[in-house]
Amino acid sequence: MLIMEKYFPRVFCGPAIVLAVILFFCVGGMPVPVLGEVVVSQTEKETSLEGPWKINLHDSITFAAPEYDDSSWDNFNLPGSMMRYALERTGTVAGTLWIRKIITVDPKYPREDIGLILGRIGNADETYFNGVRIGSTGRFPPRELSMWNHPRHYAVPVSAVRYGAKNVIAVRIRYYMFNEVRGPLAVSAMEEFRSSKATMGFLLITMDYLIIAAGVPIFLVFFFFYIRRRSSEEYLFYCLQLLCGLVVILELCNYWNSYGSILARFKILGVGWAALNVVHPIFLHRIYGMQRKKIEKILWIYLAVVIFMAAVFTNMETLRIHGILMIAVTVGIGFYNFSCHFSALYKKSPYAKLFGFFGSAVVITAIHDGFIYLFKFTGYDFHYGILFDYMLFPYGAFLLYTGTTLVLVSRLIGMMDEIEDLNTSLESFVIEKALLSDRLSQSQKKTPPLSITSRTEEKIRKVKEFIEENYTSDISREGLAASVEVHPDNLGKLFKTCTNQKLGDYIYELRVRDAAKKLLETDDNIIDIAFSVGFESLRTFNRIFPKFMGTTPEKFRRQNRQ
Repeated sequence: MLIMEKYFPRVFCGPAIVLAVILFFCVGGMPVPVLGEVVVSQTEKETSLEGPWKINLHDSITFAAPEYDDSSWDNFNLPGSMMRYALERTGTVAGTLWIRKIITVDPKYPREDIGLILGRIGNADETYFNGVRIGSTGRFPPRELSMWNHPRHYAVPVSAVRYGAKNVIAVRIRYYMFNEVRGPLAVSAMEEFRSSKATMGFLLITMDYLIIAAGVPIFLVFFFFYIRRRSSEEYLFYCLQLLCGLVVILELCNYWNSYGSILARFKILGVGWAALNVVHPIFLHRIYGMQRKKIEKILWIYLAVVIFMAAVFTNMETLRIHGILMIAVTVGIGFYNFSCHFSALYKKSPYAKLFGFFGSAVVITAIHDGFIYLFKFTGYDFHYGILFDYMLFPYGAFLLYTGTTLVLVSRLIGMMDEIEDLNTSLESFVIEKALLSDRLSQSQKKTPPLSITSRTEEKIRKVKEFIEENYTSDISREGLAASVEVHPDNLGKLFKTCTNQKLGDYIYELRVRDAAKKLLETDDNIIDIAFSVGFESLRTFNRIFPKFMGTTPEKFRRQNRQ
């Protein structure tokens, strides 16, 4: 009143007070949002919960009650990492904390269940809405289970919602090294909630299991190749890196306590990640034909040190520093993998162009995820969109499957070409031997040569003209003989006498010359070219082509284009 009297005439004070009272009752006593409070409006399908939350590093079930006074708690902006905050105040990387946020639901909001989207929480959580437990992911001690990469989507029953009043979201979090809330935070209508739950669940969890399922048959195929061909060590190292990669991917989507404890889980993840970064460059050495024995020895020594440290010295107190050192080294190895691809491309190593893209992609995703783990262990909070926020290695692993499968198929095609060349050479040898035997028998028979008249030469000329115009079609000996009134048995002999070339060879030669021209001037498939010039099968084409061109169609195209 004193303030009002100072700045307004006394005559206006009474009406001003009356107006304020009227406005209060007209509004109906609607609560005024306070700092950090979120209003869920009926007009919005999704309301963001990002921003300040209340945080407490103690553990009590009373924190879930909506009437609990959390005014003494600290404010903390989420999503983000709470690692440094907890470490500075407790000195440990493991513990239980609570976060709370107040929201006000519009009284006109539809009377139906609402969706609560809480991103991904490391490592486990129990979530309450106005004191009602609406869901949990992971498990708390003593049977602790980390599910830090699983998205949190909890449906809030309409009976738990207070319309036109304050509602309290309270989340109890069990953290062990991974102490964070990542991803979108929101309150949404059920339609958007179900869509988000299905999409995130598929991309982050189901997709990982599909990639693991795709890796199992690929592992069996490559392991079978190695068993049948022990000299090809690249198959062995591919299988080893595949096993290590599956361990790393399983960490992201695991639903079960497969390792007994969180500490053991971290040890196995660290050893698997280090082993993957050791075996992969050795695989690159083999597939690119690189002789780098000293580097491989250093890599094996590094892996042995990681295994020894994990088995003997790593415990809850040393896990953080050991993890930071291991991640830093493995990220460095990732950059060395890049150098292998660049070196292979520069030296034009076999399969470098075919595999370089896929190999580089998996290295990029591995380095990316290495930095994410480094941020988690150090508590450094950095991300840019999906970069350094979502794990990308599983998708890189799928590209690795694609690249190595293409290399394997390319090798099989090369082996088939070599076998085809060998068959062609063998068939040529048999044909030459048969011709030699035929000439020898003819000379022994001493058959008198056929007499060639001008009329016969004219008939052979017509035969050649017909063949030159129709060699791409199916030409029969009987049809040719009938067109020039010559017996089919004599046509071949007359043609050989006049042209010093067999009738069939003359047709084949025209087809091969035409095919050779198309091989150089077009990018058509070889089988399409073979059919276009009149060959009835690719096998016949591959057998006849070397007789006139001295090499296979593939080598002819490659050599002459270069």
